Order: sequence, then C-alpha cells, then structure tokens
Amino acid sequence: MLPASLTRQLAAIVGPDALSEETAPFAVHGRAPALVITPATVEDLARAVAACHAARVPLVPWGGGTRQRWGRPVAAETFVVLRTTGLRSILLHEPDDLTISVEAGMTFAALNAALAAHNQMLPLDPPRPEQSTVGGLLASGADGPRRLAYGTSRDLLIGIRVVEATGRISKAGGMVVKNVSGFDMMKLYLGSLGTLAIIVSANFKLIPRPRAAASLSCFFAQPERAFRLITALSASQLTPAAVEYREDGAAASIEARIEGLPAAVERHVRDVRRMAEEAGAGAVSLAAEGFAEVERRWAGFNDAPQTVDLAADELVARLSCLPGALEAALGDARALAAREGLALRVQARALGGVAYLRLRGGDEALRAWHAAMLARWPHLVVIGAQPALAAELPVWGAALANLDLMRRIKQEFDPENLLNPGRYVV
Repeated sequence: MLPASLTRQLAAIVGPDALSEETAPFAVHGRAPALVITPATVEDLARAVAACHAARVPLVPWGGGTRQRWGRPVAAETFVVLRTTGLRSILLHEPDDLTISVEAGMTFAALNAALAAHNQMLPLDPPRPEQSTVGGLLASGADGPRRLAYGTSRDLLIGIRVVEATGRISKAGGMVVKNVSGFDMMKLYLGSLGTLAIIVSANFKLIPRPRAAASLSCFFAQPERAFRLITALSASQLTPAAVEYREDGAAASIEARIEGLPAAVERHVRDVRRMAEEAGAGAVSLAAEGFAEVERRWAGFNDAPQTVDLAADELVARLSCLPGALEAALGDARALAAREGLALRVQARALGGVAYLRLRGGDEALRAWHAAMLARWPHLVVIGAQPALAAELPVWGAALANLDLMRRIKQEFDPENLLNPGRYVV
C-alpha cells in the first residue's frame, strides 16, 4: 500500500492528470504497480523521484513498455511506475554537425520521421519503433540488424542526462562527436535497465541517409549451406549494412541489406548473389530496392526480438557468442529443441554472433531446453517468458563477468535499492 501522503505529494508535483491508479496495463511480470505517474518535465520527474526516495518507495522506469518482460520480477511488494512518455521533444538538432539531442520518451518512429526531413537517420532499428522510446532502448541495450555497419547505441551515443536515485539531475558526455573526456560515465547506464538512474535525454551522432539501398533474399534447403555463405561473406571485402540469418523448421535464409552509393549497392547485389549461388542457395531474389522500400521490408526483421506479443507458451532468448561459434551454437539450440519437442525460430546477426531464439512448448520442456543450453552457452539471456518462468530461471545467463564490481556500482548509485529493484543482474 502506497502512503497516502506520498500520493498527495506526487499529485502536487506532476498534477492530478499525470497520476493514475489504473495500473493493470503497467504490470511487470504479472504484478501491477500501486500508482502510475507521467511527469511532463525533467524537473517534475526529478522531484517525483526525490519524493519516492524520501518515502523509500521503489520506482520502475517505463518508456514504451516494449521491453518490460526483460529481467526478473520487481523485488518489492509496492512500487510506482514512472513513465517517460511525457518527455518527447527534440531539444537540439544540428543538421550540419550531424548531432541531435532528444528527450527519452520520444519514440523512434517520431525521431526518424523528423530526421528524414534532413535526409539523416539514427540506424538503431528497435522493434516496434512506433512504441519503442529512446530511453527504453538505451536502458535495455537492445540492438538492431544494422549494428553490423553502424554499431549499437554504445557507438552512436555522445551524451546523456539522467535523474539519479535521489532525484539529482546529472549528465555525461555532450554534443561533440569526438569526446575526449576521461571515464565514460554514460556507458554505465546503457543496458542497466534503469537500475542506476533514469535516462531523461540523450545526444546522438547521426548518419546521412544512403543514396541507394537494396535487400537481397537467399534461400537454402539446409542451414549448413546458409553458413557457407556467411563464411564467404565474412572472408570477403564486402560491407553490407546488415546480414540476418533466419531459420524456421528445416529451411534457412540469409537476408542482406545493402546501403550506400548506387554503384556500390549494385556491385554488392551482384557479388552477394554470386556467392549465395556458389554456397548452394536454392533461390536468390532482389527483394526490395530504394531506401523507403527496404525500410518497409526490414521492419518485420527488426521486430524479431519483440516480446510485447508473447504467446502463453513462448520463451524468447538472446544468445551471444563469438561469430565463428554461431553455427555450432544454433546447432545445439536446434538439437535440444528437437529433443524437448519444442518449436524453434531463429533470427541471428549472422556476422556478429548475436541470435534471437523463439521457442514454443510446455513449461517443463522450456526449462529443460534452457538448462541444457545454458550449460553449453553461458551468455544466454531470457528476454521474454511468462512470469513464473522469469522468476525461476537465471534469466541473465551464467558465468557473469565482474559481478562483484557491478554490485559495488549499484551500491554506489542506488544504496537504498529503489530503482527497478531486483530486475537486473544485481
């Protein structure tokens, strides 16, 4: 039960219209919060955080809600959901410098629509971009297919502003692409699931939109032949923007996204097609041409890791391994799924060693698959599961490096353990 005095205090800070006791849509792993607040300014958000800190009431940051199945259940009986969607403005855009500063609650669809007017883009490719927010993507450290060419949010982020557990506003980095400061504080917040601070704005370096783009689909009767193409691409001097391996049942395919100058795109399409045929592709087709058409086609591929529409018998996991070990790791995942009678779908960053695995079946079979897979591949993170499984499984994987250091950092940033308690590794 939330103290009535805190409810009144929060209503006075954010305004009664920004406070809601209709909490069921904001349940985390099946547990609804006591209250939902949506501050309209960073200052109001900071005051609300300070009030909860003084009352020792935990907070769960909430952007678009697309990755709230990640992590473990909240380790508190009572908590408040703090939405960032009231913060959705572009604070500063310098098109000539290819930099932008935006508030954390802005969606990626809105951000990239604004950038399109300047022929620029932020190529992070989150699932559900019309719902996914900038802050949510940074807090979860999610990736997208074009990390192959442009890197992840870690590579594109140049500055950040956060509200700490006590309500203090602080910042790191700036608006300069080549920051040369000492310890890079902002990287601490990436992927920490809001357990160290609440991200309220972020600065990015931008990429000019490519002049040409194409998408090539290569279909294979067996996964082994698809990996022949992956090996050939890895050894080549080609620079595709994304190469996704997809597997559903016995069939496998490689989707190659190519961007750049028209002559370079044309050469890549020709060379990838030839290499796919040499690897034994059953069919190769030019699936899309032009930036807008390629964007539409790849929206479905970007959505592969989404966990918003999780089925009642589904588990979604992210596997990380060395790129050269990906074929063996997926072979294990496939064999173990067959042994347990599970249906398996795979989409992998083929040249990067990151794979998203979607499995469907009974809880016992999912438990057995996860235990066996984790024993062989310790960097296996569960990003979507029903609440009972999420509470039971070691969702962050095994053999976690620097665990003691992570505990000490959490203790330093949030000694009362009030920010998303229990959700992350420590």
